[in-house]
Amino acid sequence: MAVIQDLPPELLRRILELLVSDRRVLKDLYNATLVARAWRHPSQSLLLYHMHLQRLKLPLCTEALCSNSGCTLRLVDVNWHNAWVILRAPREHDVSVETLDLFATRRSDLDLSTLSLKLLASAFCAIRRQRSSLTAPHTLGLKSLRLGGDFEGHPIIPPDTKLELTQLTLDAHYLPSLAFLDSILPAAPFLTSLELWVGRNGELLPTEYTAPFQTISHQLRHLAISSGLRFRLPTTRASLDVTRFVASCTSLKSLAVRVCGTAYIRDVAAAASAHLCVLETQVTAGWDEGENQIAELISVLELPAMAKLKRWRMYKCDFNGVLLDQEARARWNAACRARGVEPRDHTLFFTDYPLE
Repeated sequence: MAVIQDLPPELLRRILELLVSDRRVLKDLYNATLVARAWRHPSQSLLLYHMHLQRLKLPLCTEALCSNSGCTLRLVDVNWHNAWVILRAPREHDVSVETLDLFATRRSDLDLSTLSLKLLASAFCAIRRQRSSLTAPHTLGLKSLRLGGDFEGHPIIPPDTKLELTQLTLDAHYLPSLAFLDSILPAAPFLTSLELWVGRNGELLPTEYTAPFQTISHQLRHLAISSGLRFRLPTTRASLDVTRFVASCTSLKSLAVRVCGTAYIRDVAAAASAHLCVLETQVTAGWDEGENQIAELISVLELPAMAKLKRWRMYKCDFNGVLLDQEARARWNAACRARGVEPRDHTLFFTDYPLE
């Protein structure tokens, strides 16, 4: 009889990723890692799991981190009350991190100028390491960085270093220093996915921040624009700097427009200069309500960038967001299928995304 250890490594990895997609099963996650520790090579390299440290006791968190010496954590959330302690543990116990999520940290909590090189050593030294075999999962270096908090300093990256970073999330309410971007972006040739949260005034980024991101816009394949906060509506239309930046991303394959209304979605989609394969939208309640909402949404399919669209995902907001009613959804489904586009929603879970 087949056992879980006999499954292909990539499938085992996918199982663990699916397991952490819902925080309600977090209590089962610890048990999953206990089972994983019994796996033999190459399964041992699949010890990837999510640690949502904000909801757990700090001593338990540090103990869990220390017990995973030599392993890789898929996601580490760092909050203001645990930033220094949590980031020190991986550094001291040779724990790699794939995704680092800074949330609500204060400048006094975290100084990346002294910590980051040691914490992210696997990323900065990856160029000097021998690559893993083709059959093993790629676990070298930090892959994703989400900046949702403040911090001091910036990493001093040696010349000619290439980071493993592929995803970056930036919130306009917690902008890092320009020195931070000037150190990270030139050293990130594999950075192909960018998520930007616009500010309360509807602007994407201050003027001085435009130049650093323009230097990587040509290499982006996946771009997400999130408009404002779920409980505050800053603007119903996309600002000029938003549409200009979208237009500068000439290699896009997927575009996500989240937490906004149909007019905003159309503005952003109309600015895309590349033919998209995947479109993802998330409509928030209170935006563009009325009979014209569904018509405006469907009209997005007629835009030039949608000529080769393969899939349209309609996500449901977590709090005050809405999905289309039954009649509107039927119209949206029919319009998509008439153009050869596959309509998707949150109920169709087992879909690879983003499309490469």
